[in-house]
Amino acid sequence: MPSLRELQTQVVNGLLAEQPDGAVALIRSSGIAAESRLRIYQNNARTNFVEALRSTYPVLWRLVGEDYFRQTAWAFQLRHPSLSGDLNHAGSAFSDYLRALHSDGDFRYLADVAALEWLIQESLLALDHAPLDLPALAQVDTAAYDALQFTLHPSLRLFESEFPAGRIWETNIGDADPPALGLDSGGERLAVMRHEGELRLHRLGRGEYAFLESLADGRSFAASVDCGAAADPAFDATLGLQRFVAANAIVDFALHDTRL
Repeated sequence: MPSLRELQTQVVNGLLAEQPDGAVALIRSSGIAAESRLRIYQNNARTNFVEALRSTYPVLWRLVGEDYFRQTAWAFQLRHPSLSGDLNHAGSAFSDYLRALHSDGDFRYLADVAALEWLIQESLLALDHAPLDLPALAQVDTAAYDALQFTLHPSLRLFESEFPAGRIWETNIGDADPPALGLDSGGERLAVMRHEGELRLHRLGRGEYAFLESLADGRSFAASVDCGAAADPAFDATLGLQRFVAANAIVDFALHDTRL
């Protein structure tokens, strides 16, 4: 009698790795052959997994085509089978898998597009938050601003790529034929977030990206301004703060006695 681990391994190998012998021996046949039963489960497991990835990565599906996407998804499933019945999280490592699969060559950008699509899913599923309490912020002495710690919206995700991944996503998310877009047309830094129920992609300068990244790490306003200025000497902290408050990217603050 096999152990539970051995039984599970044999079934997974039968379903995903096309090594059915061990699993077939465990299946009782009553009307339908064991091999046929296994193929039914295999087809369901593969189909559900691929459809879950397709719902998360619609632009990637469009870029590579159905056949290649399915083949890649099946290979990914073999190496990263879902550990939960909830397949919403099944594709969390898909961009890393693609990055290793296409570590060089013309298809390197696919991993970045996948990484962006995963952040979009996270953003859409994140909690909401009320806008920043501006009257309360107005009560803070300007001399204390350096020690403020600002909180970013729960749906905000930062993304950076050497490729125009945001523009690729935007031009391929609909049904219309996308315009030609060269991969050498420049990289992007984005703040991905949800605002009033809608997805927003905010393009960022180097200083703005470094500023938000520092705030996300829990550093003080002064320290974050320093990070922004180090990344881009032209970074304007006042304009940056105004922009991100207006976009509901900054939603709360706390005052601390020491500079972080």
